[in-house]
Amino acid sequence: MQKIANVLLIENSTAGNPPKSFVAQRIEITHENDTVVQGADGHVSRGSHPSKVLWVEGKANDLSGITNVKITAADGSVLLDGELNTYSGATRNTDAGVQFFVLKAGC
Repeated sequence: MQKIANVLLIENSTAGNPPKSFVAQRIEITHENDTVVQGADGHVSRGSHPSKVLWVEGKANDLSGITNVKITAADGSVLLDGELNTYSGATRNTDAGVQFFVLKAGC
């Protein structure tokens, strides 16, 4: 389901570039549950999965050089905050907007 949200794109570099802010954007976030597996030794391992984001007004080149993404609702609550993840799939333009993956902070 699409939501209206604010998108903040952060470049974590020594260049000192300010974050790019996009207000009132249509986005769709798909979260995948963590994988939890108990090994033969009894230890439990948890694997976090990145969230898939579809940003309707965005373009792949908006994410060029970006390392972190923060998406907030209109009331300021954080919907997603984490690292742009290119291992799960490259940022790409689609007919519906730009699709990319974010691994939430603390995972």
